[in-house]
Amino acid sequence: MTPDISLLRVFHAVMEERNVTAAARRLGQSQSTVSAALARLRVALGDELFLRARYGVEPTEKAFQIAPDIAAGLDRLELAFRAAEPFDPAQSTRRFRLLLGPYAEVVLAPSLAAAFARHAPKAELEIAPIGPDLDPRSLAGQSFDLAIGRFSPPPEDLVVSEIFNDGFRCIVAPEALADDAILDRDLYERLPHVVVAPPGKWRTGLHKLTADTGLRRNTAVLVSHFLTAAPTVARVGGIATVPARIAAMIAEPYGLRDMPVPLNLGTFPTQVAWHPHNRSDARHIWLRDLLNNIALGEKERGRDT
Repeated sequence: MTPDISLLRVFHAVMEERNVTAAARRLGQSQSTVSAALARLRVALGDELFLRARYGVEPTEKAFQIAPDIAAGLDRLELAFRAAEPFDPAQSTRRFRLLLGPYAEVVLAPSLAAAFARHAPKAELEIAPIGPDLDPRSLAGQSFDLAIGRFSPPPEDLVVSEIFNDGFRCIVAPEALADDAILDRDLYERLPHVVVAPPGKWRTGLHKLTADTGLRRNTAVLVSHFLTAAPTVARVGGIATVPARIAAMIAEPYGLRDMPVPLNLGTFPTQVAWHPHNRSDARHIWLRDLLNNIALGEKERGRDT
């Protein structure tokens, strides 16, 4: 078989997405075009490559065998072309794809969108949820440019660095606490708590911190997202413990009080992860610099709170 780059790109996209429709969307092609490309690949390679599954497709053993070499070859080709292209963010129409954890999305997405509108108005910014775990293949295979969240332990083969820290605050319904009252430990433990419990590993941080300090929460409601906490606290007349930056964003619009936690729960990091093959890529360097400038602003905000 004489290699056809377009067919290899289709293989790579389907291999990563495990779904023909999603792969077609990612490639900017129709589903029928991608299906036709897969049919050509099956004939050329003498293998089914992908078998129908309940929610998409599953690679065959042959597909698993050839996938690393195809990904590496496409990666080298893309890097070679990128190195030869000048990058002007003001004129770029590139799609930048970022994976963000639930906290990072709330805190950083507005600033990222504003920065793109100002510096790269023709480019497209796509933000997707990172899920409870970061699969390094998403960054190694060019599916996404970088990921922002909390990575413990750091994924192998990725560059991971801390960009800023945040602490914790309480958002409290006004009827639960008089204007001149202090939120002490006894009241904190008695009030009905709205507990934010995102899926998977995201939920472990605050749970571990409160357990380590012996601070109890009288759980009344469990929700899965930070932005659900404020209206729920307002309706049940209770309290929630959330990251300080999020408290500053959501307390006032719902008429809640933004108050310190009775015990010091410390801080937690927000980290960025990316694949080292992007180290010298001009577009990726621009994106990392942009993110670092935004993170610097967040650090300054953290000092003011």
